[in-house]
Amino acid sequence: MNSFSETKTITILQTSDLHGYLMPWDYYTHQPAELGVAKIATLIEQERAEHPDLILIDNGDTIQGTPLAYYYNTIETQSPHPIALAFNTLGFDAVSLGNHDFDFGMEVLSRWIHQLDAPVVCANLITPDGIPAFKPYLLKTVDGVKVGILGLTTPAVKNWLPPENFGELSLIDPLKTAHKYVPEMRQQGADIVIVAQHTGWTKTPQDYRSNPEAWLNPIETWKNTGATVNENITIELAEKVPDIDIILAGHSHVNVPKAVINDVVIAEPYYWGKALSKYTVKLGLQNKKWRVIDKDATNLSVKDIQPSPSFVRLLQPYHQQVLNYLNQPIGEAKSDFVGGIAARFHGSALAHFINTIQRSAAESMGYSVDLSLTSIFTDTGRINAGEITLRDAYSIYVYDNRLFILEITGEILRRALEKNAAYFKQVNPDALPENPEELIAENKADYNWDIYHGIDYTIDITKPVGQRITRLLLRGKPISPDQVLLLALNNYRGLGGGDYRMFQEAKVLEKSTFEIRDLIAEYIIRQETIHPQDFEMDNLEIIPNLYNYYFG
Repeated sequence: MNSFSETKTITILQTSDLHGYLMPWDYYTHQPAELGVAKIATLIEQERAEHPDLILIDNGDTIQGTPLAYYYNTIETQSPHPIALAFNTLGFDAVSLGNHDFDFGMEVLSRWIHQLDAPVVCANLITPDGIPAFKPYLLKTVDGVKVGILGLTTPAVKNWLPPENFGELSLIDPLKTAHKYVPEMRQQGADIVIVAQHTGWTKTPQDYRSNPEAWLNPIETWKNTGATVNENITIELAEKVPDIDIILAGHSHVNVPKAVINDVVIAEPYYWGKALSKYTVKLGLQNKKWRVIDKDATNLSVKDIQPSPSFVRLLQPYHQQVLNYLNQPIGEAKSDFVGGIAARFHGSALAHFINTIQRSAAESMGYSVDLSLTSIFTDTGRINAGEITLRDAYSIYVYDNRLFILEITGEILRRALEKNAAYFKQVNPDALPENPEELIAENKADYNWDIYHGIDYTIDITKPVGQRITRLLLRGKPISPDQVLLLALNNYRGLGGGDYRMFQEAKVLEKSTFEIRDLIAEYIIRQETIHPQDFEMDNLEIIPNLYNYYFG
């Protein structure tokens, strides 16, 4: 039996995928929300009162996702960045990088990092000389215990963003990087090794959404998510890299209060500041060496937590500035542009409004495209009849995407459409579920379901995946496999995001320097008045007719 001359417990707190949500406010619906760093701040203050020497780490995807982040990244660049101010106020010890932190390029990212008090750790982002661009890891002594914090990010971000976003930097294999640095951290005397890695999960428990405790089920019972391995290495890190105590997970936007894989404790604090992950590590002193005795993790929800008053006072001026920006009127809608799931089941006015703008923007760039595609990203984005504000334009296009023009073939298009059609489960037309959400295949994100403009096509979801495109026409004629087509789409999809790798085979003809949502705002300003009837189009046929069944 082990005997220890002394024991102590170290507390580690983790945020991840905050995506610019500082205040408990939804900028797109203009409503209070149970999320945000202001609520997280209260939990941190409570934990610090009990554990003054705790370690606080952010796990990336921090400076993209809200109009606040966009405003201070690209419009108001002279004042202090409120997200840096927030992190400095809360006393973060280390910050790692997520894929979306590169969305605005290295200049924006570097400006934010320069304002941070906390060091950035990211071992697999390297210079042309093969040297890590930031600290690969941090060694921090807390209450006499040496804690090592290694930072890693998903290399799959290279598939979603243009090379210029990284400057001269490149991303290398995070698993090999961990194999290099974890032993080095131990050699440097780390008593606890933490890997703050912004990658997701290739497997998940079957009922984890309704039962967070399912993450404690044996991993042999988990199901494949369909996510690519090179994007998501959380499980591989735990299974293949020895000597890791704790893995901070992110990227997947899931609530993981505690998972244990190969004796490694893992948690993920959901997203948008909806929870704070808390880890506790108990150590014993034996032969003048601290040894880990026990590890635990849980997620602290912000639901019904009051935001920190001092934090709110500090950030309120920045928040108000963004509200004023979003409240600008830019036009008028004569009727509602319906959003959400009702807009996904047919060639909706909202989808083709965005597609029309993309085609118009392509025209202004000198390309008369044959087709365009877009997604209905959220269930809340819509344009209501009456005055349109800048907020409405942002609400229907919540991502900081830019427009790409691709040259594709009919064969690439058909593969993309079959991939697209896998969004739906195979159905029996005589036994459709009562709830339309039950038609969506497992682990299929709404932002990976595209609606096309410029072609006429039929998707038969009574057929197996891969055999669902039964009609594909351009200007009334069948599209041949070798037919050359010009396509307008966003950079995420154009670079193969959402596992649409067939688009990586295409030729990139042009890249817009403007955000698509800014193109939307400019279009509304020019038109002054818009009407959904001008954009409705029945070019998409789904068999069975889901729109009529659920919404007709």
